[in-house]
Amino acid sequence: MKNCMKAALFGGAIYAAGIANADNTYRIDGPSSVASPSNYGYAWDGLSPYGAYVAPFRAAIENNYNFSHFVSYVDTKVITGDFDYLDINTLWVSDCIISPWWFDSDCTPGPTGSENTYQAYVAAYHFWNGGDLILLNDSNYTDAIGDFLGVPTQNGNGPAPISGTGFPFDGPFGTPASVNFAGSVGSLSIVDVFNTGGQVFAVDGSGNPTVAFWEQDAYSPGSGRMIIVTDVNTIGDSGGTAQYSPLNDNGRFALNLVAGMLAENKPGGADCDKNGVLNIDDIDCFVDSFLNGEL
Repeated sequence: MKNCMKAALFGGAIYAAGIANADNTYRIDGPSSVASPSNYGYAWDGLSPYGAYVAPFRAAIENNYNFSHFVSYVDTKVITGDFDYLDINTLWVSDCIISPWWFDSDCTPGPTGSENTYQAYVAAYHFWNGGDLILLNDSNYTDAIGDFLGVPTQNGNGPAPISGTGFPFDGPFGTPASVNFAGSVGSLSIVDVFNTGGQVFAVDGSGNPTVAFWEQDAYSPGSGRMIIVTDVNTIGDSGGTAQYSPLNDNGRFALNLVAGMLAENKPGGADCDKNGVLNIDDIDCFVDSFLNGEL
């Protein structure tokens, strides 16, 4: 009897999964060239006279072939936005704030007597209240948010490539064998990472931490996810590092990074194992959960 019910429900579950995922989106917002005038081509809106080095990455994560519903590697649709001023309205609609080589000197001065910035305060409050952060902090002058959170970038690094584990190195877009960096590159203190609840995902050729990740609630109760990468060019195309058509290893690393950030954030409808990838096994699991009274 249960098998008959399962067969009858299977097709309906696929249809219902589509409805359940209709609003399964993940929004990433970053600073425009107005908010980041010293960006030297790394503004999130791609309007700098110096270039648009992160524009291919932004286009790739908005590409339905990569992130969408049922027709891509990951069944969550990614949408992006940019802001001239980081205010409460942005924080209300944003799932994630990205900081692509955002100079500390471009941030609005904070309260009198404070060494921090309003951007660092607001982004931190976004993070403490469950919002996610992607921080591409190359140096100690482009790390305002990380510095505020107790994980400053240290100038200097060992040789490329970086190597590591975790979702940037093993995800739906493949396994990158060699991830390179270019230009200004920093590193993190392993003590700072561990003391704030993070884990090191990658190191450079000298063993210096270059990628670190904080799971939900790891930094503090109620905090979102955060990943810090100490070179924006691991995901940008300056210096020929990341390519998205066709994908090279840096491109795989960058898209896996985003897929990993959103994998557990939303239930994903029929994505029963909540890994961000929908397949027949998930539908089967979804129906079993329904028949067992688990939904």
